[in-house]
Amino acid sequence: MNRAILVTTLVTSSALIGAGYLLRSRPRARALPSSIIPIVTPVIDVRVAEDVLGVMEQLRGDEVTLLLHTVGGCVTSCVMIANALREFERSTAIVPYMALSGGTLLALNARQLQMGRSASLSAVDPIVSGQRARHLLDDEPPNGIAALAREYEVAMARYVRDTLTARLPGASEAALERAMGVFMGEHAPHEWPVRRPEVEALGLPVGPSARSWAEMVDAYRKRWW
Repeated sequence: MNRAILVTTLVTSSALIGAGYLLRSRPRARALPSSIIPIVTPVIDVRVAEDVLGVMEQLRGDEVTLLLHTVGGCVTSCVMIANALREFERSTAIVPYMALSGGTLLALNARQLQMGRSASLSAVDPIVSGQRARHLLDDEPPNGIAALAREYEVAMARYVRDTLTARLPGASEAALERAMGVFMGEHAPHEWPVRRPEVEALGLPVGPSARSWAEMVDAYRKRWW
């Protein structure tokens, strides 16, 4: 594949392709309050973002809960949802099993985080054309894909620092840098699992999620995955 094609390739925070977004079709056996938004999908794409933002815009009050089960998705889509989540005074992210990459970005931007006992988050550093942006920064000679990678890497690092500063009020610079290292994936592969004890060790507030949330995700997965 030539460089021109690579530059135009969709920038995602996951190498996986396809989506099974389930907001429109909740399991009938369990009616959900409108303030609970399930994002149970392999990939968070622009269509997912449109639907989630539309539901958020219609919510009355300042409370929202995201039920997350995803391996990530389009950087822009995930950031738009995270931005909307920041506007709520009471926001909760629930991760029964996994919220990787862009899913982690959403989880970190909720004011409260709950994780299942085997649940995982991951790094959120951007993937450009199937490669980690940081691996493309030193391409020689300079080219369009390296410039694009640098833009995404700088923007995401700034966004993650802003997110962690809000979630770790009063934290020392050293503590903030440790958290940045984990969520920007400085010492592990992009989708390396970050378990609840590791999140707690970083000083981030996180609690256990009830088994009923995992059962709800299971209901979606049995019907659609």
